[in-house]
Amino acid sequence: MKYKLLLGTSFGAVLVGSVIAHVPASWLWLQAPMIHGLNVSGIQGTPWEGRATQVRWQQYQLGQVQWRFNPSALLTGKVAFTVRFGQGSEMRVDGRGVIGYGMSGAFANNFLVSIPATEVIKYARVPAPIKVDGLLELTVRDYLHAQPFCSTLDASLAWSTANISSPLGGINPGAVIADLSCNDGSVLATTNQSSADVSSDWQASLAPNYSYKLSGWFKPGAEFPSQLGQQLKWLGDPDGKGRYNLNFNGRL
Repeated sequence: MKYKLLLGTSFGAVLVGSVIAHVPASWLWLQAPMIHGLNVSGIQGTPWEGRATQVRWQQYQLGQVQWRFNPSALLTGKVAFTVRFGQGSEMRVDGRGVIGYGMSGAFANNFLVSIPATEVIKYARVPAPIKVDGLLELTVRDYLHAQPFCSTLDASLAWSTANISSPLGGINPGAVIADLSCNDGSVLATTNQSSADVSSDWQASLAPNYSYKLSGWFKPGAEFPSQLGQQLKWLGDPDGKGRYNLNFNGRL
């Protein structure tokens, strides 16, 4: 009797496990609550490994998304997936890394997202007619979500092969890398750069109430465009070191 019970239980467990392992991801997506602004189409595979041929978040088209379940994460009490997205994206965005959920909430690590700077400037409110070139690369080494932004953030944002051009001249800022962190729920960013055209140092913060602060300075270099330099008089006089100090604050 015990043998039959054990056999029946084992058979039932295998059957349930097989059903869960092979349930179509498309069917599971239809059962999930709708998320406003998120549109997913062409879902193939299972929840454990598959892809969606098209993912759109609001007006942003992210292209194809692929995912693969990481069973080893279960040993640490987490559910994790290796994901990749961006193929076919109108924004030419490319991303890959690990995302998941654990006892402390949603997390990401070893995550890299890159996008041409020309795509980002389309959504920025720039008062002057400028053009930017180069590639923006966000590297997230460790992230843990907490409302509204994060409780842990170890990341950097790099602008490689950076270049800024305008009718008054162009600026090559050289290597630009911002370090990103999280403190008491606020997102902090610090960056400095130096080139023959310009040098600068900036600090920015975004608080949980969506208020922001940006402060820093920039100093024209020996190769700063002369026509552009003539426009700096509207900023007032530089300090004793030739630096123009700027401070901004507001709310998103």
